[in-house]
Amino acid sequence: MAELDGYRDQVWALVDAKSFYCSCEKLFDPKLANKPVVVLSNNDGCCVAISEEAKALGIQRGAPWFKIECEARRKGVEVRSSNYTLYADMSRRFIEELHRFSPHVEQYSIDEAFVRLDGFRLDGLTRYGHDIRKTIERHIGLPVRVGIGATPTLAKLGNQAAKRYEKRVNGVIQIDTDHRRRWLLERTDIQDIWGIGARTAARLRTTGIQNALELSEKSAADMRRLWNVGLARTVLELQGVSCIAPGDIDEKRKQILSSRSFGVGISDLESLRSALAFHCQRAGEKLRRQGSQAAIVGVFLRTNRYKDLPQHNRSSARPLLCPSQDNGQFLSSALEQLEQIYRPGYEYQKIGVILDELTDANNDQFQLDMFDSSALAEMKRRDLMALTDQMNARFKNGIKPASVISTSNWHMRQAFRSNRWTTRLDELQVAKC
Repeated sequence: MAELDGYRDQVWALVDAKSFYCSCEKLFDPKLANKPVVVLSNNDGCCVAISEEAKALGIQRGAPWFKIECEARRKGVEVRSSNYTLYADMSRRFIEELHRFSPHVEQYSIDEAFVRLDGFRLDGLTRYGHDIRKTIERHIGLPVRVGIGATPTLAKLGNQAAKRYEKRVNGVIQIDTDHRRRWLLERTDIQDIWGIGARTAARLRTTGIQNALELSEKSAADMRRLWNVGLARTVLELQGVSCIAPGDIDEKRKQILSSRSFGVGISDLESLRSALAFHCQRAGEKLRRQGSQAAIVGVFLRTNRYKDLPQHNRSSARPLLCPSQDNGQFLSSALEQLEQIYRPGYEYQKIGVILDELTDANNDQFQLDMFDSSALAEMKRRDLMALTDQMNARFKNGIKPASVISTSNWHMRQAFRSNRWTTRLDELQVAKC
């Protein structure tokens, strides 16, 4: 990397919120301070977030709540259902705070983001990382960790190290020397590298590569020839050569799925239609957000295989006449497929929508059909979909298909949900004095 007078042409920071769901719950409920807290998944199934105090008690992420509930409550563990409205709003505030420190912020997940810090003196970046940490905690109350490196991959490893050695480094690590880079890579297992999954890690181990340092010492050209371009890019990133430009981090999905288990079993067709309409809307919003269009709409319907009840699991997929971004097209196709795969008398646990064969959405690239006008109608409706998305982003209820609000029987169980403190006037915190 080019480095002149203490500057570098690219510097990346990865900032992530510490135990994000639990931190959000503790922020608005002072009674949870210094207490073990777990947050449960959809329908209060498994532990998806665990506070440091709960980890110290031996509670593991992913543990089914019904199996550990008695022991956890005996140890004083506080439990909350996932409060997605609250978490999404706090995530928005978190990203807004990061824009105070750089104009180039790439959100990677609900609780972490990459920040470009080009142009800063290298010897001042650790202090700047502490400023980020203190400002976010002071302004929105969330504790964060910061990893800083010459590439996104090194920043990610730095962030992992900031978690591991948090008390020693006060939540901030900068990989600013080759000695520190090699020291960290030597202590990073091959599977802990960003972008390397269990299967690839197992194959690499058979070639004698056990840790990140050993991988970084390989030739990128050889890795591209023997493996693939993705692994070659990882090697270069570990060597300090950035291969990811802003906007490349959140790569477009090749398939979009929206699905959720029901809080209770559903048998009536009207409730299933309502749930399907909700998932068509969510899938369509995700599709348009990444600038894609779908050529195939799929639907699946499942009963609960863990219950001693009659089982019925079906799926279906249909092509559209024209690749579309239109929720109306998705819903029309999905409802027709539901009519075919639905069977009365079964207690269904889950329904979902899959949008497939995704391509970039360009208004001037339609395959017109001599006997069909859907392509022309699609071009006109894209502006309508864009306006609908803007309305839904601005207003809480927004614009929804009528069938979404026809019934609420299909909504998931959230027996321990906290208030939606930041988005609902009727659930605001009350101060008594």
